[in-house]
Amino acid sequence: MLGVSLLQGLLLIWVGLTIIALALIFYRSILGGREADQICLSQGDSMQEREQEEVLKKAKRIAPFLYVSVTASVVLLLSVVGVWLYQRLLMM
Repeated sequence: MLGVSLLQGLLLIWVGLTIIALALIFYRSILGGREADQICLSQGDSMQEREQEEVLKKAKRIAPFLYVSVTASVVLLLSVVGVWLYQRLLMM
């Protein structure tokens, strides 16, 4: 048996979720760097328009995963703090 306590297990899961959330934030920032705020296109620039649409689709596709991972990370962090405080109160 590994002998992992509840607090250690929660911390491991929190670290994993936080890494996922940070990776999604990093990926979204890379996509955002390729996104233009305003593009003046002539009729021959349909390629640039399609590229911008793809960037926006990718950003919208990862948005729910980013929201869930950040929310879960914060909730798990609060749980870790609560378990740690509970364990400290029991030691008194």
